[in-house]
Amino acid sequence: MRVLVAVPGNLRTVPMSRFVPDALAALGHEVRAVDYSLSWLEKLKWRADPAEAVEKRMLRAVEDARPELFLTLYGANISRGVLAQLRPRGVTTANWWLNDPFQFERATKILPAFDFAFTNARGSVDLYAARGIRNVHFLPTACEPSVHHPLPARAPACDVSFAGDWSAMREELVGKLAAAGVDVRVFGPWRRKLANDSPLHARLEHGFFTPQRMAEIFAACKATLNIHTWRGKFDYGLNPRVFEAAACGTPQLVDWKRELDELFDEKERAAMLIYRSDEELLEKARRVGSELRDKAVAASSSIRERHSYLARMRELLRVCGS
Repeated sequence: MRVLVAVPGNLRTVPMSRFVPDALAALGHEVRAVDYSLSWLEKLKWRADPAEAVEKRMLRAVEDARPELFLTLYGANISRGVLAQLRPRGVTTANWWLNDPFQFERATKILPAFDFAFTNARGSVDLYAARGIRNVHFLPTACEPSVHHPLPARAPACDVSFAGDWSAMREELVGKLAAAGVDVRVFGPWRRKLANDSPLHARLEHGFFTPQRMAEIFAACKATLNIHTWRGKFDYGLNPRVFEAAACGTPQLVDWKRELDELFDEKERAAMLIYRSDEELLEKARRVGSELRDKAVAASSSIRERHSYLARMRELLRVCGS
């Protein structure tokens, strides 16, 4: 089957822009990927309607690829005009929306235009249906086994790592761990967000990192800290880090979400130090031990098998009837 995948190629924190096309190709499909990101010139010229700015590029890609399935990640800049050109050709359209639940309202304006839509948060499915949007299915994020797998032991960088973007909540939690004497280190683009006198500067390796570098970070700590962007607001929806750390065989301190109990069995959860409060996080971070890694590594093979992008694309194609 010919598949055209439209991705936000300029986002360094969205590696699934590569993992999804690769998974579809591994399933034997003829896959082309097209970037719907705007150049700086396009951003200046088309502030009012970014989708119109990339419409010609999308239509050229459609003509070249002649897809039977059009799949987009997020679909932020996919215009109604592009979708209108696909329908008369009998092309199935699908959108994998990965920013639920915290960008649910934004998605309600995007997803109805597609034949099929998929959300990373199970709790969002009923909320979409309540809005009359009934084409949405649950499809959680995933790991890429070629990248996310246990690595040989590295020289220890810290007891607890945090690898990801800055937010005020994340800075506060990491600061509490550091103040409590936890050997925690931050990896990510935080420098401009921290106050000049922040003690976290000494614990920061600033900058974006590749998926491969993230796996190396995981291998050099006893556990990694996972803080969902929507912590304290929604009790459902898993971010990619849940699957990536688990596939790498790395214990993780992760805030509780309903899907943790639904998607992972007891063995797979054994190395997940699940917390529901700041106090519980501090308690569990203080007693992170090296023995947890053996449990995490033992569970990692089933994570890579059941929660890979390959498995997700099989499910997406099944739902789409492709």
